Amino acid sequence: MFRSVDCLLRPKVIAIVGASDSSRGGWAQEIYQNLEYCGFPTKLYLVNPKRSELWGRPVYANFAAIPEPVDLALTIVPSPSIPDTLAEAAAHGLKCALIYAAQFGEGGDPEGMARARALRALCDNYGMRISGPNCMGAVALREKLLLYPAKRVRALRPGSVGVVFQSGGTFQFWLQQASIRGLDFSYAISSGNELDLDLADYINFLVEDESTKIIACMVEGIRRPQAFMAAAEKALAAGKPILLVKLGRSERGKAAASSHTGAIAGDDQVFEAVCRKYGVVRCPSLDDLIETSLAFMPGRLPKGPRIAMACYSGGAKGLILDYASDEGAEMAPLTPDTRKTLLGMIDPGLASENPLDVGPTVGVQAAKFSEICKVMCADPTVDLMTVQGLLPTNPEDPFNPAPLNGLFASTDKPILAFGRIAQNVSEISRKFQGETGVPFVQGLPQTVRALQALVRYASALRRGVAPLDAPRSSGEALDPQAFDTLLTAQGLTPPRNALAASPEQAATKAAEIGFPVAVKIVSPDASHKTEVGGVSLHLADAPAVQAAARAMASRLGAHNSSAVVEGFLVQEMVEGLEMIVGVREDPMFGPFMVVGLGGVLVEVLCDIAIRLLPIDENSARDMLRSLRSAPLLDRFRGRAPRDTESVVRAMVGLSRLFIDHRGWLSDIEINPMIVLADGEGVRAVDVRIVKRSAGEAAAAEH
Repeated sequence: MFRSVDCLLRPKVIAIVGASDSSRGGWAQEIYQNLEYCGFPTKLYLVNPKRSELWGRPVYANFAAIPEPVDLALTIVPSPSIPDTLAEAAAHGLKCALIYAAQFGEGGDPEGMARARALRALCDNYGMRISGPNCMGAVALREKLLLYPAKRVRALRPGSVGVVFQSGGTFQFWLQQASIRGLDFSYAISSGNELDLDLADYINFLVEDESTKIIACMVEGIRRPQAFMAAAEKALAAGKPILLVKLGRSERGKAAASSHTGAIAGDDQVFEAVCRKYGVVRCPSLDDLIETSLAFMPGRLPKGPRIAMACYSGGAKGLILDYASDEGAEMAPLTPDTRKTLLGMIDPGLASENPLDVGPTVGVQAAKFSEICKVMCADPTVDLMTVQGLLPTNPEDPFNPAPLNGLFASTDKPILAFGRIAQNVSEISRKFQGETGVPFVQGLPQTVRALQALVRYASALRRGVAPLDAPRSSGEALDPQAFDTLLTAQGLTPPRNALAASPEQAATKAAEIGFPVAVKIVSPDASHKTEVGGVSLHLADAPAVQAAARAMASRLGAHNSSAVVEGFLVQEMVEGLEMIVGVREDPMFGPFMVVGLGGVLVEVLCDIAIRLLPIDENSARDMLRSLRSAPLLDRFRGRAPRDTESVVRAMVGLSRLFIDHRGWLSDIEINPMIVLADGEGVRAVDVRIVKRSAGEAAAAEH
């Protein structure tokens, strides 16, 4: 599943193809000078058929002339000549090529796509690996390989953060700013179009690398979803967090990603479910990627979600509470003993509560402020903590890391320092941060998001990844009655109902069920019945049933003159909270569940939660809690609480049913699912199933 990246990042023999000191050979010269700056950490050959000597070194006409096989070719030549150049190189033992040039079909041009096919054939025929095209290279800090065409990467320092960016231009500036802020790197790869080696391969390499502890990514699209999920699961098992910014949340963003790298962005809500399942931390911006990476640097994770915050600004306290509410952060309550102790330590007249404003007098006394923070951090209700702080930037600024370092040393809980807004930083700032041991996060919303990232990642580690079992059914579709029995067994009880062939028979069936009833048209041409007027509710007697059935048949005929009416479904009327629950197969990431407020409001309000299957009771409850409409399941305006536990059982049962029968099922949607009062269960009022085509069924079995 994973392809080796060793020859790209740990090569023993490198060749610069297109080596030149002309203006057109600027990138080759920059990379050569970077390797020279590092003392030429590997054997190096220069390749250019038009030169015999360059930079005091012999230049070889082609790979046949090089006296030994080459591990890595840095290919800095025009796109049209690359396939032939690499074909000759592969025939003489080249193991990996790094292609900086673009025009390999990312925009859909026929010539570029033909070049891409030629390169893929070399990979298939020779086992050669390719990084890129359309990339800015890579750096391996411990190996001192700066395969990047700019001197600025010389300032990067070896450390524990591995980086993969699918964007080359953004890559260099993010690395530069992240380094200034205190991040150091094991490896950094600009992966480009990922014609061969891709995100999953690079993540797998970084997971296996002992020096890498954190993996930071900027992603435009996932080319091999199953491999990506396998790499993410491997990273979670190893305790190496993947922090990720992903483009393509909007339709225009998806289009931009596709045109830039040829990537398929996929459905963002399903991708969010993938991240949640495998503990991938999504960051909303490149700035957040830096801040959150810093938060993970000490390697401490909370044992629970409760946050304590200490500051010396009432405005900061109010903003923190707002941002915490936005992010769903849980504030630690603090014990009465802790609050009593704090009251005697802070400025008079202030409340000893969390978040804690110590007041301006105490706030400028670093040692006393640190002791207050120690008291808060030692409170048993606190799982992680953040404290207000300011980094020194100039030589004359106060520089005493001891109080904050003492706080950090006094506990094993995560500690972050925060600034109210972003500030300029310097080498002095970086040195101070390093000596305290505490990451300084810039900005209040970024601080809250970083804290929540620690909480959610720790929760994912404890939860682990539930495996997706293979289907248990033979792949043969069940008849409607058998399927209804299966739904009922999983807690999705339908209302009392009967099928009728005519309006007259519908009236008879309605009398047997008992009024009032609902009548729905049964037709293969009415998948969404409300759109064609195929549903009538609260019918109180037989004449009303007959009239409603005739009217809906007429409306369907007007909507589609060739529509086939197979009959009418008569159901008892069920009153309660309308929800939607459904399962389907995403073409990239596999089966997932959606649950939310149902009925006709689902498309208007879009109050839904999505998770990958399987769904257990904990994940079902988590999905329900995440809904904006979750309070409707509790007591609301004098109405009794709804039967939430039956909703949970129905969700778990539907997950199990779909997994067992996904060999023939493509989609199940229950809308509405009526949630009755507590203890009375749920009713699957309208069930829509979609069967797989023959080709889809065969793919599902594999």
